Amino acid sequence: MTAAFRAGLDLPADADATALTFGGHPHWDSLGHMSLVTTIEEAFAVELSEDDVMAIDSYASAAAVLKAVVPVVP
Repeated sequence: MTAAFRAGLDLPADADATALTFGGHPHWDSLGHMSLVTTIEEAFAVELSEDDVMAIDSYASAAAVLKAVVPVVP
């Protein structure tokens, strides 16, 4: 997921994506949020609901949303 955050928010390869929060970085504004969501959806082959999208306000919350929506492969 770190790669998706870096790509979706156009961050350098050495950026600590795990510490990011919405509005806590210049690239994570409302437009950056939509780019991030699209990148996450493509990277994990999921479609996030509006509630899921609104719940993502940090790296940790994105991980929790993905854990809930990505099917577990046996």
